[in-house]
Parts: sequence; C-alpha cells; structure tokens
Amino acid sequence: MASILVIEDVPPVLLSLRIILTGGGHTVACATDGLMGLRLLTESAFDLVISDIWMPGLSGIDVIGRGRAQSPRTRFLAITGGNPNSGVTPGVANVEKFGAHAVLLKPFEKHELLKIVAALLAEAAAAAAPAAEAPACG
Repeated sequence: MASILVIEDVPPVLLSLRIILTGGGHTVACATDGLMGLRLLTESAFDLVISDIWMPGLSGIDVIGRGRAQSPRTRFLAITGGNPNSGVTPGVANVEKFGAHAVLLKPFEKHELLKIVAALLAEAAAAAAPAAEAPACG
C-alpha cells in the first residue's frame, strides 16, 4: 500500500499508530521526535507523514513546514490532543495553523485514522496522475 512515517513522542501512542497502520497494509517507519522524523524524511521517500504537533524539541508544526518544503509530494497529517494556548478545539481543527493537509484531534478511533489516511493517499495519487489526454478533434 503506502509508505508512512509516524512521528510521535509518546511511546504507547506511537505503538498503537504503527499497529493500526501496518494492520491496514501500510509500511510504517517511526520517529520519537521531530529531528529524527526530519532525518528519516531526508533519507527515504514517504507517501504520508503523520506527526504529533506538541512535542518537546522540534514541534510538529516545524516538522510539517520543513517536511513539506523538502518533500512537496508527501501528504502530511497533524495529530494533536490540543493545547490550551493553541486555539484548536474539536470542530475547529485549523489545517492552515499547522501547515498539514489534514488535522485529526486525539483521541480518535481506528476507523477515523484509516479513513483520513485513505483520503490523503487518494488525494496524493490523484495529484500525481498525469492529466487525461483530450480527445482529438476531427
């Protein structure tokens, strides 16, 4: 299926995401912080990067911004449990605020994650497909 990089600083959450995504048929690489995630993104091509936003050190916002610059064809999904100072509340997931293609608020269900992953991968595939050739004029 797809090659996915998951960047999450909470080990049980990282493990859960890896299990769900590999169970969905995807190849998953994991990073426990933003710097490690950017290094992996530099070394390998990924179809999708899922990054927590609030991490010590390099935040997910920085990871997504730098990652999109170095890998423009890769889709980025921000995941966050929120932060009182972020202005993000359920129902007001501001994609532009994080620079991601989509935002998923924690806690979320397995089916929600797989649905948004499928949508982002389909979007990436459609963007990469060559434009259909126009029919010849007679």
